[in-house]
Amino acid sequence: MTTLRSAAGQWQLNRYPVRSHDPLQAWDAADELLHDILAQRDDQHPLLVNDQFGALLLPLAGLPVASQADSYVSHCAWYANLASNQLPDTLQPLSPLDSVPAATDVVYIKIPKSQSLLEFQLAKLAAELSPGTQLFAAAKSKLFTPTVRALFDQYCTDVDVSLMQRKCRTLSAKLRSTPIYTEQFVSTWQVPEFNLSLQHHAGVFARNQLDIGARFMLSNMPPSGAERVIDLGCGNGVLGLRYAQLSPASQITWVDESFLAIASTRANIEQNLTSALAATTEHYKAQVDDCLAQQHDHSCDLILCNPPFHQEHAVTEHIARQMFRDSKRVLRKNGELWVVANRHLPYYQPLKRLFKQVHQVAQNSKFVILKARG
Repeated sequence: MTTLRSAAGQWQLNRYPVRSHDPLQAWDAADELLHDILAQRDDQHPLLVNDQFGALLLPLAGLPVASQADSYVSHCAWYANLASNQLPDTLQPLSPLDSVPAATDVVYIKIPKSQSLLEFQLAKLAAELSPGTQLFAAAKSKLFTPTVRALFDQYCTDVDVSLMQRKCRTLSAKLRSTPIYTEQFVSTWQVPEFNLSLQHHAGVFARNQLDIGARFMLSNMPPSGAERVIDLGCGNGVLGLRYAQLSPASQITWVDESFLAIASTRANIEQNLTSALAATTEHYKAQVDDCLAQQHDHSCDLILCNPPFHQEHAVTEHIARQMFRDSKRVLRKNGELWVVANRHLPYYQPLKRLFKQVHQVAQNSKFVILKARG
């Protein structure tokens, strides 16, 4: 376990899920700068936004605190770190689509990587909280771009940005009262060559166009006929949607750690899969999960995966490797994992250590598709 020491106190804080010899830290200097602020305040009903592993939650444990994040893994981390520090659970967990508590008297927000997600979050706060509610934000200095500052000016008053400290800055502001038009945060576009119409909530990967890795996979899909299929790390759900077109009898589950990705996928299932089967929850379903933690052993015949190689601002392969391990557990005998990835990512050897057979299905100048079996 690693120890977080700050002006607000001292706690044991881990990333989630816990990995031995994890080279990545569960907090950063921006969290510590927000600790400096909250240590001087007497907040009664705080709201936390984008607290990745609980660095902001732990000093406020015991208060009626609400915490909002798009990541289901973050939600798991909050409870794990509360428990490991033997702190009371008075937490109200929220997804980005949930309404925030009206009693909120202060907001602490870690600025996310996605500007579309940041704008959606600020718009909801300005629409749902009392005007003048105090807001504090923090991030690495490089994220305080003119566009980001303009977003805070749009939804807040009295915006003040600090000088740089430890390569980070904080921002103090008060929320305006601004109505929200939810539809402006949902983008829609077509993929005519595959007869798909895709909707995306803010912050979802490849929000405005089909990403080129997924497009390559769509042109090199596995044969139809798998009984049970999982689209792992589904994003907008496009791989599973295409397989459903090719193999209508297959039962398909879409899995992602992002609440907004799953909301997008559910909308896309309804939009694109209009058969009677699509209306049954047993046949097509989408759910948040930490990789495949909630899936039963030996329960699936085919897994489609376009794995991420970053977690917010951290570039990392550990999520892909966890996906591969979980896939090995969940696949039935002779089941297959199909992975599309950038050519430079070293996925062949980790797959080879887990599976008896690993073959290259296709490649182009940027991507490779690997099939793992056994």
